[in-house]
Amino acid sequence: MNFVHVHLAINHSPLYASLFAFGVLLVGMMIRNRSVATSGLVIAIIAALCAIATYTTGDQAKDIIDSSPPIAGVEKTMIGPHEDAAGWFITASCVTGVLAIVALFLGRKRERPRWVEFVVMIALLFCLTVVARTAVLGGRIHHPEVRAVVGGG
Repeated sequence: MNFVHVHLAINHSPLYASLFAFGVLLVGMMIRNRSVATSGLVIAIIAALCAIATYTTGDQAKDIIDSSPPIAGVEKTMIGPHEDAAGWFITASCVTGVLAIVALFLGRKRERPRWVEFVVMIALLFCLTVVARTAVLGGRIHHPEVRAVVGGG
């Protein structure tokens, strides 16, 4: 097993963790349950850690793919745009993770302000848009059906 296998095994985790964090935080805010909202914040931190792991293995996977002979079904020219989008996502995800940590610390001694949770929710929403784009660009690397539908060719 190499970094290509690891990257392919974990590459969906940041997407689903971010989506789950958003949903849990939204429900926690809607029902005004601090424990549920806190769970959403913790999941946002986990999503950032997933993004770091995925980005790191993706960087190593790129090096392996670039140095390998052509692989049937793999479009090497699509790796660059995916890597650029992943850079945006890792930044957005880590900023969101830090915001979630700040929100958790603000709520340790007293009631956490709801606006802090709202800021994290907006950051998660932004992360979801960035990770969706990153996922589509990643799909274009090995899935010709994605290239045909989304790429127009």
